[in-house]
Formats: sequence, structure tokens, C-alpha cells
Amino acid sequence: MDYDIGAGILKLIDHTMLTPYSSENKVEGLVDEGEAFGAYGICVLPVYAGVARQRIKYAGCKLRLAAVVDFPFGGETSANRVEEVKALGAVADEVDVVIQIGLLKSMKYGEVGRDLNDVSAAAHSKGMLLKVIIETAYLSMHEKMKACEIVFGSGADFIKTSTGFADPRFSSGIGNALTGATEDDIRMMAEISERVGKKNVGIKASGGIRTYEQAVSLLRASAREPNPNSFRIGTSSTGAIAKEIEVRMKEYRDNCSKK
Repeated sequence: MDYDIGAGILKLIDHTMLTPYSSENKVEGLVDEGEAFGAYGICVLPVYAGVARQRIKYAGCKLRLAAVVDFPFGGETSANRVEEVKALGAVADEVDVVIQIGLLKSMKYGEVGRDLNDVSAAAHSKGMLLKVIIETAYLSMHEKMKACEIVFGSGADFIKTSTGFADPRFSSGIGNALTGATEDDIRMMAEISERVGKKNVGIKASGGIRTYEQAVSLLRASAREPNPNSFRIGTSSTGAIAKEIEVRMKEYRDNCSKK
């Protein structure tokens, strides 16, 4: 399969703004940028989901709207998480929910699984797609594998690597050099999904993705089709990636014209 898909990579991107200092104006700009860059969707904080929906409607664009839930710590009760997911059903197309990290690290695997089953049912009852963020930077290899198994058994539509807000001091202390998406983690997700018969579950790479080469390498590691129903990229660097693709295409055209 040819993963070097040029501008097609933009159609896999959720153009993202999740900083605590974002504003309504910036979220409206995020929508405009997402449409201009040709992104598949946008991802915002839940407080701005309504603003983003209005901007999408006003602009008449087809961007998918995702909102995060229990972000970035995954520390809420299951009941609160389910209620927030249901509330977002009025405006969002998708929800990106952080796994209950503390319970996972406490080996409360049954509780984590039941929570995700309930969250999945809530999202699907509102017609929304569910992505589960496992925050790989905070997990040992064993915990990553357990998290994958739980997510793949929960009814979630996607498994996602990172929030982009992990503490590098903690992550490095448990042997994770990077706090964002890595090829090794994406490859592990793909391998486990195949082993448990869940290759239909998509993979979303997020955290620290700033270049076209990174995006393509992560797509290749996923063993997924270059299709937004199978693979996504979460990044706030969509503009830089689009510019890089433009430069590459110009160089290619220039080289062809010299032959």
C-alpha cells in the first residue's frame, strides 16, 4: 500500500485547539483554518462545541466536530462522564474521551471497562462516534496493552494515543521518552487489534505531530487504510503540514519540468 499520499494526508486530520487559553474567536478561526486546509474535522474543548457548531453552520462547511471529555486527566466518575457525553450529543459529531487513567494504573480493569461500555453506549445513543484516549505517556508497556484490550472490547470506534498534555517528567521516569504519538505505540495498537479481531476499530495518532513525514510514518505503522474512518491524526500543526506538502509538490513539479 502506498502511504505517501501527499495532500491526502490532510483529509485524515482533526485540526485541534485544546489549550486552556483558547477563546471563542480562536475557535472560530480554527474552523476557518480547518476548512481552508482541507482537514477532515476539528477538535475542541466542550465549552466551545456550541461556538464551533455555529461557525461550521455559518461557513457552510462539512467539517466533523469533535469535543473532548474528561480531558486531560480522565479523573471524573463514570456517571459524570456519561452525562457530559450525552449533553454533547446536541452539537458534536464525535467525542474524544480520556480513559480513567488512575483506575487503569490501579489495575481496576473491570471498572475501566464498564465505564467505557457505558460511555460508548451514551455516545452511540446520540449518533456520535467515540474515540478513547489512553495517554500512552503515562503507561508502562503492560498497561498500554491492557488499555488496548479494554478499549477494543468496549465498543469504541477509535483508540487514540495522547492528549498532548502529558507531564514529560513522569513519562520519562517510566521509560517513555516521548509524550505524544510514537510509531511503536501505533504499531502495538494495530497488532493487538488484529489479535483480538478488532481491525475495524480506527487508530488516532495525536501529540507532537508537526510534520508530513511524521504523519505518513504513523499512518504506515497503523496498517490502516488512508481513510478517516480507519485512521486519524490529531494536530494543531495542520498549517505547517499543509505548507510542507505545498513545497514538496512544487519541488516535484519543478523536477518533472526539467526532465
